[in-house]
Amino acid sequence: MLNKELPKIYNSAEHEDAIYAKWEKSGFFNPDNLSGEPYSIMMPPPNVTGVLHLGHALENSLMDIMARYQRMNGKKVLLLPGTDHAAVATQAKVEKLLVEQGLTNPRQKLGRDKLLEKIREYAENSKATILKQIKKMGTSCDWSRLAYTFDEARNSAVNIVFKKMYNDGLIYRGNRAVNWSVKGQSTCSDDELVQVERPAKLYTFKYAKDFPLAIATTRPETKLGDTAVAVNPRDKRYKKFIGQIFTVEVGAAKPLKIKIIADENVEVEFGTGAVGVTPAHSLIDFEMYEKQKSIGEPIGLIQVIDQHGQMTQAAGKEYAGLAVLAAREKFISWLKKQELLIKEEEITQNVGTSDRFGDAVEILPMTQWFVDVNKKIPGKNKSLKDLMREAVTAGHNNDLKQKITITPERFEKIYLNWIDNLRDWCVSRQIWWGHRIPVYYRRQEIFNFQFSIFNENTNLQQDIYVGEKPPEGDDWVQDEDTLDTWFSSGLWTFSTLGWPASAKATAGKPEKLNDLKTFHPTNWMQMGYEILFFWLARMILMSTYALDQIPFKDVYIHGMLRNELGKKFSKSSGNNLDPLEVAAKYGTDALRLSLISGIAPGNDSRFYEEKVEGARNMVNKLWNISRYIITNYPPVPKRHVRAGELRITNNEIKQKKLTQADEWILNNFQILVKAVKIDLENYNFSQAAGKLREFTWNYLADWYLEVCKFEKTDKKNEILSYLLIDLLKLWHPFIPFITEAIWAECGFKKMLIIENWPSLNKTINIKNNYFEAIIGVIKDIRDYRAENKIDLSKKLKVEIGVVKDKYNFIKSQEILIKSLKTGSVELEIKKSNKSNNEKFSIITFISISLVEGEVGTREKARLGKKINNLEKIIKATESRLANQEFIDKAPEAVVKKEKDKLTLYKSELKRLKG
Repeated sequence: MLNKELPKIYNSAEHEDAIYAKWEKSGFFNPDNLSGEPYSIMMPPPNVTGVLHLGHALENSLMDIMARYQRMNGKKVLLLPGTDHAAVATQAKVEKLLVEQGLTNPRQKLGRDKLLEKIREYAENSKATILKQIKKMGTSCDWSRLAYTFDEARNSAVNIVFKKMYNDGLIYRGNRAVNWSVKGQSTCSDDELVQVERPAKLYTFKYAKDFPLAIATTRPETKLGDTAVAVNPRDKRYKKFIGQIFTVEVGAAKPLKIKIIADENVEVEFGTGAVGVTPAHSLIDFEMYEKQKSIGEPIGLIQVIDQHGQMTQAAGKEYAGLAVLAAREKFISWLKKQELLIKEEEITQNVGTSDRFGDAVEILPMTQWFVDVNKKIPGKNKSLKDLMREAVTAGHNNDLKQKITITPERFEKIYLNWIDNLRDWCVSRQIWWGHRIPVYYRRQEIFNFQFSIFNENTNLQQDIYVGEKPPEGDDWVQDEDTLDTWFSSGLWTFSTLGWPASAKATAGKPEKLNDLKTFHPTNWMQMGYEILFFWLARMILMSTYALDQIPFKDVYIHGMLRNELGKKFSKSSGNNLDPLEVAAKYGTDALRLSLISGIAPGNDSRFYEEKVEGARNMVNKLWNISRYIITNYPPVPKRHVRAGELRITNNEIKQKKLTQADEWILNNFQILVKAVKIDLENYNFSQAAGKLREFTWNYLADWYLEVCKFEKTDKKNEILSYLLIDLLKLWHPFIPFITEAIWAECGFKKMLIIENWPSLNKTINIKNNYFEAIIGVIKDIRDYRAENKIDLSKKLKVEIGVVKDKYNFIKSQEILIKSLKTGSVELEIKKSNKSNNEKFSIITFISISLVEGEVGTREKARLGKKINNLEKIIKATESRLANQEFIDKAPEAVVKKEKDKLTLYKSELKRLKG
């Protein structure tokens, strides 16, 4: 350690870029330059739709803490960076920007190729910005393995998996009801819906006056396409009607044939207990339609709304071409005229809206591409749903041989519940930006199935070819649709490791060809709970299917960052904070530390600028502590400093070369080393940082360094060097820039990023340390002054009762007690027969008062209050001991303790009264 002085102030702007460049140049971000057990983390790729937000900053902080911690524990760490093309999100963003620039309907005006050119340009610019921002956060990722969900390697992997699934019969083209965004003119999955609460009307009516049941709905315009009414088979009111068909005239193109069907899921007590079934415009009703067909009792399907949100010819000539709201008003008016409307009520309703386009989605029957999650996989006799379930349950028949651990555990139950209710996954999207579906049709047979009105008899068995490239000949046309962005994201953990080429790699080949074997399954994945089903489930599905492996061993689910009022951050609300602006103002270390402060697995946390200010103060405190130690204490032997070790022998303890303060700080540091390791191994990031802060600020700065100013011993140099070296190591994963800067100032050539993580020092095994008692006495004196607003110059009379065998020890600490910011003190130490003070095992009592002649009105009032309270306690204790029932039932030890307390209280009262 160099005997030099650090600058008085740590200026983050002067250090961060240079330090990151030094890390990059060192090659230690690349696991090929490291040895040890492999440890891999795949960065959740941020969307190329803009810049990093606070959520990304939190995730980068969490990933980097784990990467640096594992690297310092001798692991061969890979933190693989990447970005996501974010198909729907990016196209929606660019189209919105083009409209704002005056280009209406960009898809029609530009066409596919030109619009894709615009989107690609935007995505590349955004990607470059995001990558710079990731570096600004200090994230120690291997840039030589940078991946993009829409690059050539990922595109190849997507096509191979699609073809494999198609050949296994798991991907099919089918007619099913799907979520449809009219504004975006594309399908969207259930997981992409945002539920919005809004006012609505609930209408109760009959189809005809002689119809035996009434139904209730918030979408009366869809009732023009009803083909059934579902009732619970246990409902005695309607049981006799089950199986009957009623023909009703409601103004549709044809009279409706309404069949009464039984369904156990209909709630008898809810509404009328009868539910109108519209298979074309409800996912639940479509399932009823499929069920009825499977049992040989089919019901019809009538599409009355088209892809533009307008009524079809099947709705009837009075309604055809109308927007849904206009059709609703017209149908309600008809019901009123026919005296069929029973009542209408104002209610609050949750409506599914497109997360990217913002419109309320329509449920429409369409021909799309689906992943079948229930079909048995050839050769496995298990479905994709089975594999997804086994990955987190690890039952006896689990072929994966490993189990994913989810933290916190409660999300495992949520995940499994979602799996149980999983429908076939619609993977086709009617947008242009994304992985185009690798399916080719013969030109003469191409047909726009997506926008055709539903027809049960449509032939889906066209002459098609599935593969990366079309067959030879000019008469093949590729499917216009693209894949759901989560299809490619689902391959992230293994497509980034060179799959499928790396699946055939063997030992002896270049490192990156062995990446899959070396780093998969990955070790740790973190993500927000909001993408649990979007991404976590898709990665498990793809990895277990394609590789027969889990994608990761541990998953850490974090919550959402909210402002100080608990509100979500958003541009529209004006409370958005740019993490890079915060980092520029306070330093990246302060930002990182504030982001993890107060977080707990799976729970939302609050973030505000005052938090960052507090974290900056902690960063500056560490700088000042380091500056003091480096400046004031000469270097110690290299064998100790370089290894960050301290060798304490029993002989040194016996010879009292260590003071009580030395023993106290070393004991507490051992506790800290053990606790931080446990917290990090269990992903308790906030607790680990909190313990580091408490030790650094309170134990080291406020107490031990102050003691060192008065205690001059040979061991202080070595102890302070040891503490600083290992403390920098413990802090490094959390605040890497300043710790690396201080490390360099210490004169070490080896970078902190690859130093060994501190281990418990077995040579430090000190028992029966009483320095905590000294701290207690000093705190009491300080508190007394603060509470009574007594100046340091005013002399206090302090009496301390000490157990007999520790009298000499307390006496030896007299100078320290008087020196550590206690002011003018007249100290009297008295021997006592026994210990009765629970705070300090060797202190029996402590009495503090102003010396004679300096007692003021405030002090007299304080003493009077204390006497009054003590008298009340004595009275209550005497009353308890006078109660014979208490004496008879309480354990003998408890009664004795109460009697001892009473003796002590009376003795203290006598002393106070003088």
